[in-house]
Amino acid sequence: MRKRLILVGVVVAAALALLTSQVRLPERRAVGPLGGAVLAALGPAQTLLARLGDSVARMWRLYTEIGQLRTENRRLREEVERLSEEVTRLREQAQATQRLERLLAFRRQLPGRAIGARIISRELSQWFSVVVIDRGARDGVSRNAPVVAADGLVGRVIAVTPTTAQVMLITDARSAVGVVLQQSREAGVVDGAGERLLRLKYVSRAREIALGELAISSGLGGVFPRGLPVGVVTSVVREQGAVYQEARVRPAVDLDHLEEVLVVIEARPDR
Repeated sequence: MRKRLILVGVVVAAALALLTSQVRLPERRAVGPLGGAVLAALGPAQTLLARLGDSVARMWRLYTEIGQLRTENRRLREEVERLSEEVTRLREQAQATQRLERLLAFRRQLPGRAIGARIISRELSQWFSVVVIDRGARDGVSRNAPVVAADGLVGRVIAVTPTTAQVMLITDARSAVGVVLQQSREAGVVDGAGERLLRLKYVSRAREIALGELAISSGLGGVFPRGLPVGVVTSVVREQGAVYQEARVRPAVDLDHLEEVLVVIEARPDR
């Protein structure tokens, strides 16, 4: 092993001496037999080192390009997230605009002056269904003011603060609305049962109630204006021997997903 190291050292020294002599005497091009042998021996190593240098350069360029691609991908992901949020915001605005346009069109049909309000909280339990709106006494809202949506009757105001009001929905167990069936013209009362469906009671057995028939507010009692959609009949119960027949009514308004309402603050007499 020691002899090999000495031999390698001699070859390297000779190569350095040869190269040095070439630098000092540029006019001499011949290296002689020994120089040729040294250069022949070092040729493969030089080729290997050159290839290795090229490989390192390519790897560095690849590493640099990968870093640039990662930066670009990060920027593109952030841009996609921003655009997704923008699309969501615009879609929400479009839906809100459609709801408000329907609400505005419905307000023109109301027999009185109404103001728009937004639901800000819900107080729902097994029997009671109450929501809170962002309008109050300062806006002219008072107790028993009717509350409606574009699809029909929502409920009535039961408590008022200067800036908010509590609205009892028609599904509340304490709620009752006088109605008339639109086709048969039979009168009755719709009350809440603390459920999603309403109960239609005190309807004469003289005429059958048709499924899908619309119940509208009768205006009796002086709380709700006449002609507001209340709900649609989904099932009928005719117990033998009973004086009246009953029915289940699905509210005309989707109360579970309600966001904006109208509060009637100055009702005009029906014509």
